[in-house]
Amino acid sequence: MSQREVEQLTLEFVAALDATEASTAITPMFSSYADRLGFTHATCLRVPEAGEQLDDCFLLNTFPDDWVRRYGECGYIKSDPIVRELYLTYQPFSWSEVIGRREVGLVEQQIMAECQSAGMKEGFVVPIYQGGGYTGLVSLAGRDPMITAEHRGALTLASIYVHNKLMTLRRHEAHTQSDLTERELECLRWAAAGKSDWEIGQILLISSKTVNYHIENAKRKFGVATRVQAIVSALRFGRLAN
Repeated sequence: MSQREVEQLTLEFVAALDATEASTAITPMFSSYADRLGFTHATCLRVPEAGEQLDDCFLLNTFPDDWVRRYGECGYIKSDPIVRELYLTYQPFSWSEVIGRREVGLVEQQIMAECQSAGMKEGFVVPIYQGGGYTGLVSLAGRDPMITAEHRGALTLASIYVHNKLMTLRRHEAHTQSDLTERELECLRWAAAGKSDWEIGQILLISSKTVNYHIENAKRKFGVATRVQAIVSALRFGRLAN
């Protein structure tokens, strides 16, 4: 794809993003855009607030579920050379640039080898920051993506737009969520207490499938990807108070 084609693709993507008013529509939009440039996976994160877990901070994520689960279980974030690079620069960078200019230890080699096994041979990271420091990042990965000098600017622009758009929409959606039903709130309250869908169903005298249906509705209304994020959003805005 030529530089002109990439620029046109990016401008069209940004225009479509500007017209979008639902955060749930952004994941397929960004995935489609990234796929045209050879990136099969993408994640968008905001910096965790005090007491939050990393899982609560995904704004968008299409990385393989098995890889994300293993990454968290093994505590790879402490040794990930890509994460460490974020402490050294505010500039976008590729994975190969990081590996090529530093000595990589055994654990770091293991992390990168597992990335490759999951179909993510190369990646591109765009730090998102304001005057006070980092606010998040966008990370793209694929087996053989295009990260030429001509494409980096377009990828950076698209990534910044995606992160800012998601943050804006999530804030708006969270502040305006007043239409959760009492049943959805009940399911969230029990989920926040650590109950499984089956246990919640026994308490509320409904099926576990119905419990899942109500929690999925709550996730959709808050514009989040996980039930933990839905619980955090509900707590933050006082929706789970008895």
